[in-house]
Amino acid sequence: MTNNNSYDKFLAVKKKRLKDLDTNIECSVSLDSDESVSKILAVNAEANCTQVEALTGEASVNGNVLISLVYVTEQGLIGNSAYTAPFSTKIADECITPMSKVVFKVCVADAKVQSLSNNTAKVDCYVKLNAFCFNNDEINYLSGASSDVCTKQEETSFETLSGMTNSSWIENLEVALKEPARKVLSCSTDVYVKDTTCAESFVSISCEVVNKIMYVTDEETPKIKSVYTKSDVKQEVECQFSTKDSKCEVNLNVNKTDVKNVINEKENEIKVSLEIPLDVCIRIFETKTVNLITDLYSVQNYTETTSSSYENTVVCEPISFEKKIEGSLTLTDEEPRIDKLLAVNYSRAVVTNEYLENGDYSLSGVISSNLIYFNEDDNNVNSVDVEIPFVVSSKTEYEGDMLTDLSVIVEDVDVMVKKGKDVYVDATLKVRSNVCKKVQGAVISELSFTEQVPQKDCAIEIYFAKVGEKIWDIAKKLFVKPEEIYSQNPMVGEVLEKDEKLAIYYQKNDLN
Repeated sequence: MTNNNSYDKFLAVKKKRLKDLDTNIECSVSLDSDESVSKILAVNAEANCTQVEALTGEASVNGNVLISLVYVTEQGLIGNSAYTAPFSTKIADECITPMSKVVFKVCVADAKVQSLSNNTAKVDCYVKLNAFCFNNDEINYLSGASSDVCTKQEETSFETLSGMTNSSWIENLEVALKEPARKVLSCSTDVYVKDTTCAESFVSISCEVVNKIMYVTDEETPKIKSVYTKSDVKQEVECQFSTKDSKCEVNLNVNKTDVKNVINEKENEIKVSLEIPLDVCIRIFETKTVNLITDLYSVQNYTETTSSSYENTVVCEPISFEKKIEGSLTLTDEEPRIDKLLAVNYSRAVVTNEYLENGDYSLSGVISSNLIYFNEDDNNVNSVDVEIPFVVSSKTEYEGDMLTDLSVIVEDVDVMVKKGKDVYVDATLKVRSNVCKKVQGAVISELSFTEQVPQKDCAIEIYFAKVGEKIWDIAKKLFVKPEEIYSQNPMVGEVLEKDEKLAIYYQKNDLN
């Protein structure tokens, strides 16, 4: 039999989470002070990725870590210094090709001062990275055959990655202060995506920018204070792949190494002007359909088929929720008593465990904050790091094999101190996770013909069909076309509702 098969292909996106990476960064930070520094009050480290390159079997990533130190001199003056340290690492996986889209997410899990000598602080920074690889896998399938082949087809939906856009913009914000400020000691900025909307050639992003600023007042006796603000921001990002019917995933991050702040005083108003670079990665997905042959047979020849399996990633609605976190600690006897809380320097969340099972999405980890305070006994400024473990969960509609892509920020940190030793902290944890479903599928990728089907030796055949049988299955068993059974037995439907005697008439090629 002449092989008149035809084949086609479609692209099915597959998203894979690569193994998590971690790297330690050791650096020496020279403190900008003419006086001898007696102690470090706070160390905060924030990281971002600057370049990603996908190669065959591996991807490399470069980035920076901004290490900010707040210190006090032996004369009691408060100062700050910052240092930017580069990092680079690689991740290996057989799914990575030069055509892959690899996205890295980075966070600082911990940063500690190991030593302080001659106004130089040696800092160890622990950075965690996770990565996702996106590939459009080419799926080849049988799309048609000769007229002697009967096929059953089913419309199948799949998703493809239309494109990825990396963009950035500068958000200019102002934070009002209640008193004149001499200098900003630290500025920590986070961003939280609230909503995204796809439109023709652009994606609209609604987000919330959170700022925590610690500063020194401009008074005869300077004081340390902090201020916390939230600002709603909306931005339309040009994206040539987007349509109003698209789906998208968005990762939005503050380029923390390049945040700038300036103190302005105008008409008795004191404000800190912030220049906040925001980097966004937008991935656009399209849902398409194709008619796949799910079953076939030939009325002339026996057939052999080859099937190929594939995995398709289907983008779902993100999981978004917020939870109140509460915790406490008691200072040790060696730590100075808290007589006056001056500032909450920074707050960050590090997630150590995440799972989505039977619709229950759960996270566990630690919220860390740095508290600056005054002790009357030594008439000095001190600090303490607070770590609050948390476990939060939220009910979702998702079950099965799902893939999550998590972002968290800490908001509304409130600290209360009792008896100078007992510290109580409550904060709001805001969670947003991109969610995908892994869908398994299979296609007929090859069809071949073997020996001929034996000719019938009769002119008519009676088939005793049972209730529930399908005409397709009967026709396949008898090597006739389904339409022949329908035309010769017009009373039957696709699925038999009762036992039937089906008559099938054969046209003989050679009648004696």
